[in-house]
Amino acid sequence: MSEKTAISYEEASRPIMELARWTLETDPAWNEPRIAAQIKLLILDALGVAIAARDAESSVRVGELIDELGGNPRCTVIGRKDKTSLLSAILMNGTQVRALDFNDVQYFIKEGKLSVAGHCSDNMPVVLACAEYLDAAGSRTMEAIAMAYEMFGRLRTLMPFVSPWDGTSVSGLIAAAIYGRLAGFDLVTQANALAMGAMRCSTPSIVRWGKLSEVKNLANALIAQSAVQTAMLAERGVTGPLEVLNDRGGLHQVFDPTLDFERLWAPVSEPPFIMTSNIKPYACIGTAQAAVEAALNLHTRIKDRLGEITRIVVTMADLPMIRKQQAEIHRQYPRSREAADHSFTFLPAVAMVEGALGDHQYRDRRWEHEDIVRLIELTQMEVSEDLARRAPGAMPARIAVTLADGTVLTEECLFDSGHSFPDRGLSPDAVISKFTTITAPFISQDRSQRIRAAVENFETTEIASLMALLQ
Repeated sequence: MSEKTAISYEEASRPIMELARWTLETDPAWNEPRIAAQIKLLILDALGVAIAARDAESSVRVGELIDELGGNPRCTVIGRKDKTSLLSAILMNGTQVRALDFNDVQYFIKEGKLSVAGHCSDNMPVVLACAEYLDAAGSRTMEAIAMAYEMFGRLRTLMPFVSPWDGTSVSGLIAAAIYGRLAGFDLVTQANALAMGAMRCSTPSIVRWGKLSEVKNLANALIAQSAVQTAMLAERGVTGPLEVLNDRGGLHQVFDPTLDFERLWAPVSEPPFIMTSNIKPYACIGTAQAAVEAALNLHTRIKDRLGEITRIVVTMADLPMIRKQQAEIHRQYPRSREAADHSFTFLPAVAMVEGALGDHQYRDRRWEHEDIVRLIELTQMEVSEDLARRAPGAMPARIAVTLADGTVLTEECLFDSGHSFPDRGLSPDAVISKFTTITAPFISQDRSQRIRAAVENFETTEIASLMALLQ
């Protein structure tokens, strides 16, 4: 054994033990009214996008698989009559939350620059399915959600910006922690659950880059499903490698120990990570939300002059993440739904033309239509340091459209309508409006109101009654 790896077992296992201890504690912050309000809005948003994705291609294919596999019918599948097993519910509901690229998005400071942390509500189906399976109280379920969001932010800070691993990798630990917390694990059992969940977490970043594939929608659900399974094995006495975070044979390449493991179990600081969780008003990549909103604001001014457009300039914040995304050639000329909802050229074009951006704008392969292809070819991408300075914590954008007569029409969006400000959180009106709009084709107005009421009273609502409304 080399000198570098010659540390005691206790020292090597300390990070996972301390993290396990933290995941079982109840921080006073979890019960603050502002955090409770934020949690409820994020639950409602996740349920809304899952309902809206019930007939998405990914959802249909996963649904066929869980039907074939069968299982102990203990947990609700959103939008379906029959229940399924806990693990299948996590896979199915997790896929639906992600299938339209419409669930929440978090940003954080990475190596001194604002970057994308990911989509923490990918794990909302884990919390709800585990709570239903374990018959957990609403108040305890809300604490688990707050813990999961904070854990998500902390683990993501340990992944270098140039990491070859995808951000969903954190969910191997988070999903295991959720189950253990709701199941009332003791410290040792929780540590083993986290250690085994960590074994299953490493997912390469190619799931989110290059020629995007459909597995982008399943990546987190697959990790979470596996992690909850390992937690259930820990519940039955199976042990895991407690040195997984701190040993050279563990996850050093995924979670860099030089970035300070101690922050994983530190007290919650301001603002709690959940307070910086934004919803997406539009069904596309989080970094394009402001660009889409600017394009929609241009629609009424330009809809009758689309043929006169000679140039489109989309200017975004000068950040490493934005530069990296702008350089993705597969996104400039998308050839799939997954590439289209990540395309900084297609998204503003279709929003300007149609005055909307929801699931409908991806039907009939809209990115291949002649009018949209023309606008894509006229689009130029730029970045601006000034935009980044004027909208801290956000991904602002400006769109300038030049017409044949020399007229330049410009719209700028610094903070899109789904932005969560750390001091006050999300706009309830924005969340409720989105939920109502995107679920209208699938559920009645009465059921919509009943779901909203159940979420609003989540602390006292029986989890079974809320989940019944989702069947």
